[in-house]
Amino acid sequence: MSFLGKYITEQRMAKNLSMRKLADLAHISHTEIYRLENGERKNPSPMILKSISNALGINFDEIMQVAGYTNNFLPTAVTQISLPGIEDLDEKELEEVRSFIDFLRSKKKFNK
Repeated sequence: MSFLGKYITEQRMAKNLSMRKLADLAHISHTEIYRLENGERKNPSPMILKSISNALGINFDEIMQVAGYTNNFLPTAVTQISLPGIEDLDEKELEEVRSFIDFLRSKKKFNK
């Protein structure tokens, strides 16, 4: 399994989505999701990654980093962090958490 495949799998499972459901939400085939997650599809297009990031509600820049399209890829981006209680948050609250994480990242880059 590739970093990208592991990342997509972790994000999909965190949202309790099947491969078919993610495919439906992303408007791509479930076979494409399967191939990505299993590392059979090596270089997905940015359009495919954008569809997946939208369907999963994740940051597009992050999935592009994981896929190797940008230089600031961090292996920690593919490891799942345990945040107790996060599973109880609704989509709006999760978006606030994502926004805060993006803010922290930008603050870190600014302070370098």
